Formats: sequence, structure tokens, C-alpha cells
Amino acid sequence: MFTSAVLIIVGIIAIGKGSDWLTDSLVPLAKKLGVSGVAVGLILVSAAVSLPEILVAVYAVVEGAPTISLGVILGSIVCNIGLMTGLCALQRPLHVTTNILLRDGIFSIVVPILIFAVSSGGEISRIEGLAFFLLFIPYVVNVFLLEKGRSAEEKSSDIARIEMELKSLGFDKGKITSPWLSFGLGLVVLLAGTYVFGGQLISLAKDLGFNELIIGLTIGAIGPSIPNIVAAYKATKRGMTDIAVSETLGSNIFTLLVTLGILAVISPITISDQWRTFDLPAMIFMSVMLFVFCVTGRTISRLEGGILLGSYILLLAVQIAIV
Repeated sequence: MFTSAVLIIVGIIAIGKGSDWLTDSLVPLAKKLGVSGVAVGLILVSAAVSLPEILVAVYAVVEGAPTISLGVILGSIVCNIGLMTGLCALQRPLHVTTNILLRDGIFSIVVPILIFAVSSGGEISRIEGLAFFLLFIPYVVNVFLLEKGRSAEEKSSDIARIEMELKSLGFDKGKITSPWLSFGLGLVVLLAGTYVFGGQLISLAKDLGFNELIIGLTIGAIGPSIPNIVAAYKATKRGMTDIAVSETLGSNIFTLLVTLGILAVISPITISDQWRTFDLPAMIFMSVMLFVFCVTGRTISRLEGGILLGSYILLLAVQIAIV
């Protein structure tokens, strides 16, 4: 148990440092894109935020632990909402721009409901997984269309924010100046961290007898998210109060459509009665609550941040109690 705990910590550190170096290599790309590539930059941020969870979930399903994978996916959604957004709002009220609402808000509600509807049959098939993956295309088109109508000054400001978001991801110690070295080393360290971390999740379930669902929802979801939560908290503290909301919504959409889609294509996902009656409705509840808080006043207050964090803790407690 002690060895597993140490290796899990080592895996989280490697995932955070690998994410840091990998996303650092994307900053020059964001600069080269200029004001015409804001939409591409936004997709890069969503992918970069979600990448650790994608790798952990894919590793688990390949190793024969699909319940852990599904727990990582749904757990990361409520973790982003409850921990990342909730904690950041407690630090400082979060500003929500109209652009964020139009770009991500509606999709953040529609996609979880769609997942729930498709899951009602008890399985997400390969065809349905492919459909989820392809549904990411309309989201990308929506992002491009919204950015197309913005002024050059607004796009320039967005590029600066995108660069800041990419720089803030991961653990910001030991920067590498060479983009190619940063990319290569970051990818290797991230994959190594995923191997160590994912291997220990499976070991906890198969060797020590821990429940796969609880492992996925807690350690599996929170672990890879820690670097991003810390980065969003630091950004909020510095006054960039829209980053936490933007990263949460964008990452959740990417995770549900792309990650869940990939997993279902690899292997059809069985949805238990508990998933349909509690876990998926809980995800929808958290998503709707975040959206309502974003719309009312265009600011997530400290009180609302506390409600999000408290709801997340309560959902985990109930989940542990009913398993």
C-alpha cells in the first residue's frame, strides 16, 4: 500500500511535469498562429487540459479496467466543476464572458444530456462512440464561426490569454527553452507518468481489492487534474478570472466527446444501473448548476464557488456510501 501511494505520487508529478513541458512547446505555435488562429489555440488548450485524463483512461481500458476508465472520465468532469472552478471562485469571483457562454456554455449542457440519453440502453457502442467523436466537429465549427466575427484587437487579446493558459498548465519548474526538446521530453515523461499512475490504479483494484469505480472517480480523476487545478488557481490569483471557467467548459466538452468516443471505439462501454440512476444524473446536475451560475450575473461568486465545491464533496461521499 505504501509503495502504491509513493508510485501514485511519482506518477502525478511526472504527468504534471510532462504536461508542463509538452504545453510549453505549443506556446511558439500559438504565437505563430497570430490573430487568425485563435480558434485553433482554443482547441489546443482544451486538448492540453484533457490529455492526461485521456491517456490514463485509454491505458486503463487497454489493460482491461473499463470501469476505472469511465470513472476517470466522469470523475474528471465533476472534478473540473467542483474543485477547479469551485476553489478558484472561492479565491476570487470568476468573470464569465459572453463569448465563453456562446462558445462552450450550450455544448456543456447538451453533451452530458446526450451522453445520458445514449447510455439509457445500457451500453455505448463503437458506432455511438464514433458519433460522439464526430460531434466534436460541430463544436470546432462553432468556435471558428464565433472567432471569425471578432475584431483583430479582441483576437490579439485572446491569443495572449491562450499563451498564458498554455504556459500555466502543469508544474512550472524547470522550463526548457527549446520547443522541440520540450515537446519530446514532455511527451516521454507524460507517457511514463501515465504508465506508472495507471498501473497503480489497476493494482489497487486487482491486487488490493479496491472498488474500480471509486478508484476512477477519486484518485484516477483527481490525480491528473491536480496540475491544472493549481495552474487555474494561480491564474485566478493573478487576476485572470475567466481562465478557470474557460478551461473547465472546454476540457469537459473535449473529454466527453473525444475521450469517451475514443474509449467506446476501442471497446464498447457497459453502463450499469448505478451509472444511469446516479453518476450520469450527478454529472448533468453539476454541469447545469455551473451553467446557471455562469449565466446569472456573468460571474461565479465566492458563495457559488462554495456551493460547487460542497456539492462535489457531497457527491463523492454519497458515491462511496452507495458502492
